Amino acid sequence: MRGLKFIKIFPIAIFLIFSIGINYAKEKKKEETVKIPKEISQIFDANLPSKQERFDIPINYAKTLYFPSRENYFAYFFFKIKNGDLNFQPVVIQPEKEKKPEEQEQKEDKLVCNMNFFLRIYSIDEKGEVKKIFKEIYLPYFEEKKVEEYNPEEENFYSVGTIFQPGKYLLGLAITTVDLKKVGMIFEEFSLPSQSSLRRKITTTPLFFVKSLKRISQADTEVKIYKNLFHYSVLEIEPKFVNKFSPFDNLDIFYFILGSQPDENGKFDFEINYKIKRGEEEAVKFSPQKLDDVPAPIVSLPLPLSSSEKPLEPSDYILEITIKDKNGNISGKEEISFKVKEGVRSQHLTFDERIGCKNFKKVNVKC
Repeated sequence: MRGLKFIKIFPIAIFLIFSIGINYAKEKKKEETVKIPKEISQIFDANLPSKQERFDIPINYAKTLYFPSRENYFAYFFFKIKNGDLNFQPVVIQPEKEKKPEEQEQKEDKLVCNMNFFLRIYSIDEKGEVKKIFKEIYLPYFEEKKVEEYNPEEENFYSVGTIFQPGKYLLGLAITTVDLKKVGMIFEEFSLPSQSSLRRKITTTPLFFVKSLKRISQADTEVKIYKNLFHYSVLEIEPKFVNKFSPFDNLDIFYFILGSQPDENGKFDFEINYKIKRGEEEAVKFSPQKLDDVPAPIVSLPLPLSSSEKPLEPSDYILEITIKDKNGNISGKEEISFKVKEGVRSQHLTFDERIGCKNFKKVNVKC
């Protein structure tokens, strides 16, 4: 059994929830004025019954993440697009009339991308039938690259996040050129659990591994597009989109516990067990984590794959997380798969070093 250092971020959790609550009203007011142009609205309407995708601009959906915001959720949509499909064009300097042709500034050594992102989210029933349009969002996207850095085959992950009530939804995402002549469109269902569905049940928000995480000065007050990362209140988080690790890496896991009950003082009390399995065989078992008297059910934890023991062999593995809520005397289990590849030891930053804050406590857990 391996011991590890458990890193709590509960001091930041209160501020996370507080700041998200403040920004919700501003964001909602902004979104109510959004209108999708009729050309794109007609394509949504025509393609909705069969959820027909369009591939003028190929879009590959990656994942949906969500985190609580008081009684609601912030949901984040991640999709992958190649540079070559984002209509990068050379920058052309406009001629100055008062200058002779030989004095004109030459074309810059840059490429720019101007695209439109349209989101139409439908609320759906348990059978997946559309009830109504819940929300529409329009986001212009601009990006600039140096010519020598541009690779048309390079793929990046783009994210959009906004707030939702619990329920079942269908995301319609359209990406278009500015003239609306090229359109990529996909549909993706997602669900956000209600309080009633979590009664006497312990689960988590979708599990993912963190590549980098840092604090930012303030939370967003409007919906934005991000590349290869997302903002959750005062955190900037870059997920690992491919769960492949060296034997000497950490599994930096981040999640909220859902369905848990605070005591009369508003504090939570958990015991969490982490286990790495190779098929049905137990490969690594970590010391139980005691989270007692904490103000929020949020966890950020780097689980080391290596120790003084023999490193894990290259193979497919599963991280199994068993959570017991001591206040409610209920338990739940979640899993996330990953792959260990050949690798060499490298230097890793602690969570405190990653976010540049020394005020978070560390608890040493012994075997």
